Amino acid sequence: MNAINHYNNMFKPFSRRNQQQEKTDVLIYDLPEPLKVKIVLILREIVTNCSIAMLFRGDSLFDDLVHLLRKENGVFQLSKDNATSELELFNYFLQQNDTEKCLDFIEIVFDYYIRYFQANASGPINWFDSIRQGATELNERLAEHAVGYRFQDGQIVRIDSGFVHQEVVIPAMTVLHEPYLAGANQEFMKAHEHFRHGRFGEAINECLKAFESTMKLICHKHGWQYNQTDTAKTLLGICEKNGLFPSYMESSLGGLRSVLENVPTARNKLSGHGQGVQQVHITEGTAGFVMHSTAANILYLASLEKSAK
Repeated sequence: MNAINHYNNMFKPFSRRNQQQEKTDVLIYDLPEPLKVKIVLILREIVTNCSIAMLFRGDSLFDDLVHLLRKENGVFQLSKDNATSELELFNYFLQQNDTEKCLDFIEIVFDYYIRYFQANASGPINWFDSIRQGATELNERLAEHAVGYRFQDGQIVRIDSGFVHQEVVIPAMTVLHEPYLAGANQEFMKAHEHFRHGRFGEAINECLKAFESTMKLICHKHGWQYNQTDTAKTLLGICEKNGLFPSYMESSLGGLRSVLENVPTARNKLSGHGQGVQQVHITEGTAGFVMHSTAANILYLASLEKSAK
C-alpha cells in the first residue's frame, strides 16, 4: 500500500474527525466547489491505480467518456480550450452549475469505469478494489460536506434526514441486499431515482411495489400460499395469519399500506379528468416521509422474517 492509499484508508486529520463528531441533521443539496475538486481527484486516482496495475494509459477511457457525455448532453464539446479528453471531461464537471447534471456525471463515470475495466482487465489486478475504495471515499466526502446524497448500488440516492437515513434507510438497503430480496431492492432503488428527479408520484408507486415484493418474497421463502396479483392488504393478512408479526402491528403496517395505495391512485385518477378537477399535488416532503416509512417497515418485516418458523 503506498502512502496516498494509506492516507485515504487509515488517516483522518483533526478537522475531519471533529466534523464527524459534530455531524448535523441539516443537509445541503448543491455541490460546493471544494467537494467537486475532491471528487475529480477521487475519480482520477481510481484510473491511476488501475492504470498502474493494468499497464495501460487512461487516454482511451477518457475519450470514451467524453464521447458518451457529449451525446448525453447534445453538444460537440463539453468544455472549451482543453488539450486532452481528460481535461475536457473533468473541466465539464468542475464548471457545471446544474447539480443534477453533476450527479448524473458521477453515476455515468463510475458505471463506465466498471464496464471499461471489466473489458480490458487481464491478470490478477485490483481494479474492483480501487473502484470500491473510490466509492467509499466519495460517500465520506459527501458526508464531510453535509451534502444530502449518497452513492449506493451505482446510483446517487438523495438523503432527506441525516439521522433517519443513517438509522433507517441504510440498514433497510443492507437488508435488501439479501439474495431472496433482490426484486424488492431493485424497486426501492427505482423509488430513490424517481425521488431525486422530482417524480414523487412515481417514487411512491415504486415504494408500494417494494413493500409488496418484500412480503411476497417472504411468503415464497417460507412456503406460505399467496398469488402474484395479491395486494398489500391481502399480503399483510397472509403474513399476520402465518405469525410473521403480532396482530396489534397490523394497524401500523396497514396505515403505510393505505398511503402507498391511495395517494398515487388519487393522483392518477384526477390527472385524467381534465382541468375541471384539481390534481393532487404530492410534495417532496410527503414523498420523503413515505420513502422513510417504507424503509422502516421493510426493515421491520425483514427482521421478523429471520426469526419466523
